[in-house]
Amino acid sequence: MPQFWRVTAVYGLGLVLTEALVLVASDIPLLSGFVLFYAACLLLSLAGPALLAGMSFGRHAGRAAVSLEAWRFALWFATIQAALVGLLLWLAMQELMAEESDGAAIMGVVLFGYVAVAIPLSRYSFGLGARQAARARMPR
Repeated sequence: MPQFWRVTAVYGLGLVLTEALVLVASDIPLLSGFVLFYAACLLLSLAGPALLAGMSFGRHAGRAAVSLEAWRFALWFATIQAALVGLLLWLAMQELMAEESDGAAIMGVVLFGYVAVAIPLSRYSFGLGARQAARARMPR
């Protein structure tokens, strides 16, 4: 896998920038409702960094990612996201886990659902970004 750490660094940078945009956008009131807004922010925070990492991969490798590479990167990105969200949930749910006997199970189910969405979305976004960058690099 070419430039594994470079792609991971681009993913991290994209993650930070996407989260900053989500924080800025969270101050904007939307008429569609907050649940829809936060669901869109969740999808953006998963797809945006993977798309940027895929574009970096395609630009530096000069080709689109094969399926196995895209799945490996998607699993790696989902692992990074799961670690960050797991830490955030653990910090946010301290009181619930102390009071409820099922607090850890609730946290596990939420984290499992998040990762179940993160893997295919990261796979699709990474592959799309790599294909677009490889196409842009081809001579016309």
